[in-house]
Amino acid sequence: MTTAQVPVLVVGGGLVGLSAALFLEDHGVPYVLVERRAAASTLPRSRGLHVRTSEMYRQVGIEGRILEAAAGALKAGTFGGALTGSSVRTAESLDLSAFGTTGADTDPSPAKFLFLPQDQLEPVLAKAARERGGDLRFGTELVEFEQDAEGVTAVLRDGAGERSMLRADYLIAADGAGSPIRRALGITGTELPATHHYLNVFARTDLTGILGGRGFSQCEITGPQVRGLVLAKNNTDEWSFHIEYDPALESPADWSDRRCVEAIRTMIGTPDIDVEILARSAWDTGTFVADDYRRDRVFLVGDAAHRHAPWGGYGGNTGVADAHNLVWKLAAALRGTAGPALLDSYAAERRPRAEIAIEQSRLATDFRTRYGVETPDNAEDLARRLGLSTVMTRYRYASAAVLDPSDASPHVPALRGQTGTRLPHWWIDAGWWTTSTLDLCGPGFTLLIAGPAGAWREAAARAERATGIDIAVHALPAADCAEHANLAPGQALLVRPDHHIAAGPDSGLTPAWLADALELITDTRMPARPLIW
Repeated sequence: MTTAQVPVLVVGGGLVGLSAALFLEDHGVPYVLVERRAAASTLPRSRGLHVRTSEMYRQVGIEGRILEAAAGALKAGTFGGALTGSSVRTAESLDLSAFGTTGADTDPSPAKFLFLPQDQLEPVLAKAARERGGDLRFGTELVEFEQDAEGVTAVLRDGAGERSMLRADYLIAADGAGSPIRRALGITGTELPATHHYLNVFARTDLTGILGGRGFSQCEITGPQVRGLVLAKNNTDEWSFHIEYDPALESPADWSDRRCVEAIRTMIGTPDIDVEILARSAWDTGTFVADDYRRDRVFLVGDAAHRHAPWGGYGGNTGVADAHNLVWKLAAALRGTAGPALLDSYAAERRPRAEIAIEQSRLATDFRTRYGVETPDNAEDLARRLGLSTVMTRYRYASAAVLDPSDASPHVPALRGQTGTRLPHWWIDAGWWTTSTLDLCGPGFTLLIAGPAGAWREAAARAERATGIDIAVHALPAADCAEHANLAPGQALLVRPDHHIAAGPDSGLTPAWLADALELITDTRMPARPLIW
C-alpha cells in the first residue's frame, strides 16, 4: 500500500468530528475525516445548541446556515415546557416559574440558543466542510494505527473492503463513547454507575390532535405499565420515546419493534394510534471521564473523552468546545509556533470542564430537579445546580491562573475581561457596519486596546517578528472597554484564537511584555520572569 500524508486525521464523523473538521479548515490545516458509517445517524440525540456553541459556529462563518436549519426544525409551537403524567394524553404541565433561577444567567452574546436536533445539524456541518475542500470519507473505517515520535500511521478500510495507509502528524479521536481508539491506547477513566437504562425509539406518530396546541420539550411518563420520557423532535409527528427498562430482568434485545410500538402507544395514551419506528438505540445514565485526554500524538474529544446523561444538553456541546480548544493548539504546533506545554494544556483545560458537566447532568437526573421544581427531597441537589451559562460560558480555565492563586475558581460571577475567561461580547459600531468583539478573534491571536494604540501596535509588530505568531490589533473606544471589560485607557487584552483571554491587566500585561507573554502562552521560550496566564 502507498502511504498518503496529511497533518491531521479525524476519526468519527458525528457532531464533534465534523465540528473539528470545520475548525481545522478555519485554521488552514488540511485533514482527512473517516467515519465507518456510510451515512449520518437518523437519531435526533442532542437537540439544543448552546449559545457558546453557536458562537463557535459563528466564528467559522456558518451561523447563517445553522439559523436557517433551526428555523425549520419545529413544525409547530416553540421549544420548551415540561409535562408529567401516566401518558401524554393525561399529562399536566409543570410549574416552571422557578426555572429562571438557574436558566436566566445568560451573558451578552452575538449568538443565541437554538433548537436543532443533531440529525439535522450534522448534514449542515458536513456540507459546509465539503464545500470548503474537506476530505470527508464516510463508509471508511480505521482498522488499526500506531504512532511514533513523528506521527501516526493509520490503516483504513473503505466500504468495498479496500485498504489504504495514511500518515498523519496528529490523530483526533472523535469515535464515540465506546472509542476503540481510547481502548487501544489503554486509557482508563473514572466511572459512575447508571441510575436508569433506556431504549431510545425515534418514531413518527402524529400527536397534534392529542396535544391540542400544547407543546413541550420533555414529558415524564410515570404509568404503571411503562415509565420513561417523551422528547419533542418537531412538535408534530416526530418524537423520541425513551422507554425505561430494568437490565437485571431484560436487555434491549428482548424489545421487538412490535413491543416498542405497544409501549409507545401506552406512553401516548391511545391504543390504536399509528406508530412508525424510524430508528432505535439503547443508552443509560452512567458517566465516564477519561483519565487522560492525550496519548502522545492522539487526542480524545467528545464522547471518546467523557460520557454523561443528556440532561442539560452538555454532551455534544461540551464535545464541540473540546474540538474548538484543541484545534487552534494543533494548528500552532503544526506551524512551529507552539511547544509541548501548549498541547498539554488541552487536557488540563478541558477535563475539568467535563467533570463539571457530568456533575450537573447527574444532579438533573430527577425530572423536577431538572426543571428547578422544589420537592421535599431535592433541596440539596437544587442548591448545587449551576446555570447553563455558568457551566458553558462563565468559566475560567485553571491553567490561566490569576495573580492571587486563591482566586482561581472555575467560574466567575460575570465576564469582565478576566484572564482565562471568554472575552466579553459587546457590539462595536464602525459606521456602516456593526460587529461583535468576538468577531474580531481568530484564527490568530488578537490584541484589543482601550483607546490609543500606538505603543501596543509597535509591541505587536515586535512580538510577531520574535515569535512568528500573527496578532490582529484593534483599538476600541476606551469608554466601551471600561464598561464591558474593566480596562483603563491604554490597557489591553491579548485574546487566544478560541475567544479566551490569554493575558490582560490582571496578569501584568504591558507592551514591553507582550512578546514574552506570547512565548510563555505558546511554550516557545521560557521568559525571564513568570507571567501568569
